[in-house]
Amino acid sequence: MDNIRNHFLKHLPLLIFWAWFIQMILPFSLSASTNKAHCILEREREEITVNADGTYTDVDEIFLKVLDEKGKRQQQVQSFFLNKNYSRLRITAFELIHPDGRKSTIDWKANSRVTNPAQTTRMNIYDPNQKVIRIFIPGLSIGDTIHYKVVVENFKPMIEGEFFGNAILQHTFPAKKILLKITLPAKKPLYHLLKDKSSDARVSFTKRVHGKNRTYQWKFEDVEELVPEPGMPETSRVAMRLLFSTMKTWKKVSRWYYNLSEPKLKPTKDIVAKVKELTKSKKDQMEKASALFFFVSRKIRYMGLIEEAKRPGFEPHQVGLTFKRRYGVCRDKAALLVSMLRIAGFNAVPVLIKAGGKLDPEIPVPYFNHAICAILDKSGRPEVFMDPTSDTSKQFLPDYEQDSSCLPATRDGSGLLLTPVNPPSKNLFVMSIKNTLNENGSIFGTISVKTRGFIDTAFRSILMSKTRDEQKRFLKGLIRKRRPGVKVKNLSWTDPGDTKTPFSFGCSFEIKDALYGGRLYLLSLSRQMGLLDSWIISKASMTKRRYPLRLGYAVKTVIKEEMEMPMRSMKYSLPNVHDIVTTHFAFTTNFSVAPKKLVVEREFVNRALEIPPKAYPELLRLQAELLRQEYLPILVKKEAWRDK
Repeated sequence: MDNIRNHFLKHLPLLIFWAWFIQMILPFSLSASTNKAHCILEREREEITVNADGTYTDVDEIFLKVLDEKGKRQQQVQSFFLNKNYSRLRITAFELIHPDGRKSTIDWKANSRVTNPAQTTRMNIYDPNQKVIRIFIPGLSIGDTIHYKVVVENFKPMIEGEFFGNAILQHTFPAKKILLKITLPAKKPLYHLLKDKSSDARVSFTKRVHGKNRTYQWKFEDVEELVPEPGMPETSRVAMRLLFSTMKTWKKVSRWYYNLSEPKLKPTKDIVAKVKELTKSKKDQMEKASALFFFVSRKIRYMGLIEEAKRPGFEPHQVGLTFKRRYGVCRDKAALLVSMLRIAGFNAVPVLIKAGGKLDPEIPVPYFNHAICAILDKSGRPEVFMDPTSDTSKQFLPDYEQDSSCLPATRDGSGLLLTPVNPPSKNLFVMSIKNTLNENGSIFGTISVKTRGFIDTAFRSILMSKTRDEQKRFLKGLIRKRRPGVKVKNLSWTDPGDTKTPFSFGCSFEIKDALYGGRLYLLSLSRQMGLLDSWIISKASMTKRRYPLRLGYAVKTVIKEEMEMPMRSMKYSLPNVHDIVTTHFAFTTNFSVAPKKLVVEREFVNRALEIPPKAYPELLRLQAELLRQEYLPILVKKEAWRDK
């Protein structure tokens, strides 16, 4: 089951006619749902035998049939992931079953390559026991069935005496039959839950006691494929899945990580001295917390050598060792910051987090991928979350870790929580336009832009990799997109490498023949609004959705245009605009008319990091209104040009 989960396809494009035709003429008996598929899971049988101490043996047998050329390319290489700190992996069968019934044994050892996972390398972590086995299948043809059996022997449970898992049952290809059997000591409970059941799937469940053991068995038949959608959450959150765990509540996991981490938090004399040095001139507690946070984030390098003895990959090093080395992975840096915060008088704890994602709260399956820390309030609830991992961070918790499942490690145990979401005003884009309409119909004026929060960070990340000329072209391009014919002059911008100063830029501009045929198109009414909001709005690329849409950021954009009209008399009519205010979005346009001046102020607010399918039409309406307004001019009458 784990192997199937690891090599799921990320995208399923629309099939062209010939792909459909080839599948129709292949001599397979498929249900209607398989007509879109490139392969089919004909049968899977997984049997897991759990011991009293939480160790287990997992035998997984797969029969995967290739339906077309694309399916062949997708399944040509099979990947198996292994952590030697906890498990051993054996492949006891690997063969091809041809359409005529012939079998070809694959010498998987001769056709395999063992490497370290690319993800750990990108994260600057070296763990010689994290491996991925990639097996190339020579001679694979359309119509063949890939058959293999994998045995995983887990000799060290992550949490002593406990067993848990998340079986993904719905893939980007259909499944005819899946059988999952879990056997464990009768005295050991197993809490389980089937979520997001596929509408067409047939499911049966049995439980029986035999001797000193109890067996739980699920059968799944005719499971339709999952069709991915752009911007959807990870598959483990939306696919049909079975959660199971011997732990009843998340508090058990919280207490486990507390007991694992707490012995490593004892500070050395050097750490105590450093805390006193960093905080002695600070006026209040938040200044002290900031000083400690930025020391750990910027002076302790992010680099990992996995050499922990008890629970590799989860257990932090002694904080004294991390402080002395001046490097560590996320859990090491988080532990050091917790220790230093406690010296300064804060109630701080380590926190496990699913960065950028959410876990199912009903059953404790602790698939966390990161460690941070939190300062607790007097009631023991997290008050401030801090992630000292990045050495360039300007904020305690980056935006991509907001609205993520997290679990504080406390003595009494904590429930599963969500990290807070910053209000949109924290991620701010403000554009101020001041211009003048001349009697010859041209416009000249100035533009200034200020940023805050993640929008500030986004501009920096884009510009810092560019030369000065490339930065200039990029910023000019943003302004020119607002209205064709804009001539940008005197462009200036702050140094994107200066993190102490909020990023801003500005220029003067001119538009010749802006008033054409009595029609005036304002810069502020452009569909191109800010930076992230334009990207967010563009994600409405489907007529309807089955799964949530991940937007990622709560942002606010304000565009204000003040136009001077020096004529003594001017008659014009303003366009009819529609405001959209919902639970997730707010988009408003206000006109203010004064003698010789017209002021237009537009505001866009995205309050949610994720949009449920039922609310998706709100985004479509917003997108349509922006497009409509782009072509709505101010109508100016010719009589307006004559003095009275």
